[in-house]
Amino acid sequence: MTSRSYLIAAVPLCIATGGSWAADWPNWRGPEQTGMSREKAPITSWSPAGENVIWKTPMEGRTTPIILGGRLYAITPAGDVNNKLSIQERVVCLDANDGKLLWEKKFNVFDSDIVQQRLGWTAMVGDPQTGYVYAHLTGGEFVCFDRDGKIIWKRSLTEEFGRISGYGGRIHFPILDEDRVVISFFSSGWGDQAKPLHRYVAFDKKTGRIIWWSAPGEQPYDTTYGVPVVAVIDGKRMLIAPNGDGNVYGMLARTGEKVWTFKLAKRGLNSSPVVDGNFAYVTNGEENIDTTEMGRVVCIDATKTGDITTSGEVWRAEGIKAGFASPAIANGRLYVVDNSANLFALDAKTGKQYWTHELGRVGKGSPTVTADGIIYVGEQNGIFHILRDEGDKCVSLDREEFQPEDKTIDEIYGSPVVVDGRVYFMSRYHTYCLGTKGKTAEAVVIPPLPPEAKSSGKVSRLYVVPAEATLKPGEAVSFTTASFDDRGHATPMEANAKIAWSITGAKGAIGEDGKLTAAADQTFSAGTVTAKVGELTATARVRVGPTLPIQENFDAMAVDSVPAGWIGIYGGKTKVVEREGSKVLQKLASKEKPSPPFMRVRGYLTAPIEGGYTITADMLSTPKGERFRADMGVINTRYFMMLMGNQTLWIESWSPMPRFHEEIPFTWETNKWYRMKMRVEVSDKEARIRGKVWLRDQEEPKAWTIDVVDPYPNREGSPGVYAYSNGTTPKSDGPEVFYDNIQVLRND
Repeated sequence: MTSRSYLIAAVPLCIATGGSWAADWPNWRGPEQTGMSREKAPITSWSPAGENVIWKTPMEGRTTPIILGGRLYAITPAGDVNNKLSIQERVVCLDANDGKLLWEKKFNVFDSDIVQQRLGWTAMVGDPQTGYVYAHLTGGEFVCFDRDGKIIWKRSLTEEFGRISGYGGRIHFPILDEDRVVISFFSSGWGDQAKPLHRYVAFDKKTGRIIWWSAPGEQPYDTTYGVPVVAVIDGKRMLIAPNGDGNVYGMLARTGEKVWTFKLAKRGLNSSPVVDGNFAYVTNGEENIDTTEMGRVVCIDATKTGDITTSGEVWRAEGIKAGFASPAIANGRLYVVDNSANLFALDAKTGKQYWTHELGRVGKGSPTVTADGIIYVGEQNGIFHILRDEGDKCVSLDREEFQPEDKTIDEIYGSPVVVDGRVYFMSRYHTYCLGTKGKTAEAVVIPPLPPEAKSSGKVSRLYVVPAEATLKPGEAVSFTTASFDDRGHATPMEANAKIAWSITGAKGAIGEDGKLTAAADQTFSAGTVTAKVGELTATARVRVGPTLPIQENFDAMAVDSVPAGWIGIYGGKTKVVEREGSKVLQKLASKEKPSPPFMRVRGYLTAPIEGGYTITADMLSTPKGERFRADMGVINTRYFMMLMGNQTLWIESWSPMPRFHEEIPFTWETNKWYRMKMRVEVSDKEARIRGKVWLRDQEEPKAWTIDVVDPYPNREGSPGVYAYSNGTTPKSDGPEVFYDNIQVLRND
């Protein structure tokens, strides 16, 4: 077993035969992703006043913490609710022994429809091998930290890949498997990823480079937060993944390739599955795919292939509306909390119901079950339960109802953690560690995943790695190939196999060794790199974007095309057109697509860059009758400056809050070209955002139209354009927006 000296902590650590530390809880559903702890119950009673409370800290949370190497990690809200400018999100690290804060990192929320009350809902994941922890933040940043809080790498899922967030905080938790950290999200990016789908992406856990993309599903219905689990099924290493389209997918873990589809619901799935042997257990709280009844629990034979909706169903329990909490499986039983906070115990083999127990009124938190049948579970309205499964009945051992603070409920949304003789959980106002002081944790063994079948030795799949790259002019990246058999085993090519490399669309040259050098000219381009080995081919996505200064007037682009590699403008949202003797970018407003995702464009020109630049653009809105005109503007360092249809000029960063917002009256007319200029200056203490707007055919005014300061500054971000076509309906088109002469310059 590999030595892991970095995990030395002030708590006893038990090495497991599966290659994990038994004293770690690195995944929100535990080291086996089942909601089961192999320890016996550390406590069966406690009191918020002090009984069996090892520590309690005013660290509020709406999620499930993880424990890694004697440290507790979680994402929490940050800031003073009475000072909206200070509202942020933070990643915290506490000493798991005493609850003391070891470090914290704060992040602004930006370009998200998620409201302040839903911050900090995602759980983190940790890697016992490296000590790294990973956080998916509300603003779309996906960040890898080391044990001491240093950022190893990060990606901006919204600005780089077109991540779409719903208003309800439903974003996905990451999972870790071998050398990959996997995250999923709804997205509408560029090229073949323009169509809005629920996509999965595997990053190299150490470097952040993309290993594979996968989009196994159909058009999603909702934003969701169901988390895949890793399992070895019939000898194949797989991800069992609930999807926003209401289906569950079995995917090969090392490649993302879809193996099977199980259709469950008519809306997206929020609960995460659990796996026992070759069986996957999933729940649904919405309308079922084949009946009008709401709610179902299903056991799936995950060894099947293809569409296994019928052939893969082992048993079902109808009418259990478990749409939020995820099940737990332990001791041959499946434990399910429904939306009304009823806890069910079902036989894992047959679906037989042994008992049901009423927890309260609202079920959001998932149960955690110990080896001796003790169940820890929270109810949303601030009630924490300790229960015992006694076979044919459930017995309440302890029920603690937290007293409201300031007439608000001390809510519990997360799942308890049971590890190293402790019970950890978070409420709206506190983080708790329960246990018996001075008691030594028992040594437990966490078994490894079942063995995988041997490789066939025959290569049947070829992949290009990295699967996606964004380059600057003249920059180079080396591509390699990865080959697999039909069961997802890494399988080497023949020693004399020759790789033929080619590039299409993106401007650059690729050599026989797979090294791509982007063209030096300052233009936008995007396309694919292809590797061909015999009859096998594989592609990777590549986009090349200019460095500052950027100047784009669209004259070199073809009519009806879209700017190559820009994020958020594809999928029928925009196109290049001729207007008034020149080419411009048109934001469409068709009645065929009246929903907000198509009415709005947030288009990013490049990957995030360091703050301290100025963006200028010409823009024009057509009218819709006398009542409606579009909102239109530019994006700079994650701040939005917008001419609003209600005759105001806005600057803001996170609109649902809005954390940072300034508006002034500004009268403007449709069918006239305006020039907008937005400058952001970033210092150690603040960001100064200044903007001016004037008719394009007039002289630029000397004074800034709007001038504001953000004491909690955004320090980086992609330049871009914004538009929203107010008044678009299924019966009539909305106001269109046109852009021209976009410039992005470093500040003088």
